[in-house]
Amino acid sequence: MTAQSDLHSALMARAEVMVTGLSLAALWPRKGGDVPTGEHVRIYHLPNDDRAARLAGDVMQRQGYLIITLVSSLDGYQVVTEEKAGLIVGYFNRSLKLTANSTITTITSHTVRSGRQEGQRWETPIWIEYRSLS
Repeated sequence: MTAQSDLHSALMARAEVMVTGLSLAALWPRKGGDVPTGEHVRIYHLPNDDRAARLAGDVMQRQGYLIITLVSSLDGYQVVTEEKAGLIVGYFNRSLKLTANSTITTITSHTVRSGRQEGQRWETPIWIEYRSLS
């Protein structure tokens, strides 16, 4: 496997732990499936910049975001959504190191973005930033 696929695998494995731990339905990239009718999350990996860590050498710094969108019904209060978003973020604490094969990916920050209405649902994006040297 490549460093990029190892990084992706580590992020998705942690997302699976989060989904299982919080008993959430999930929509995964490229897996297809029906959209759940109740509360669920959408998982999306957005690689950002890959660049050489030094002018000389083969070590690359890879960074980007794991975007977890919490999708809820409109009949609840915002505080309930914020609480659930906080529980999701708790699975991606800053400085958390995720490993797949020999690639180590470090969570550097997380941001719960403002939610918004999409049709008959409320969507709250949660951006998990990561970095990896490999």
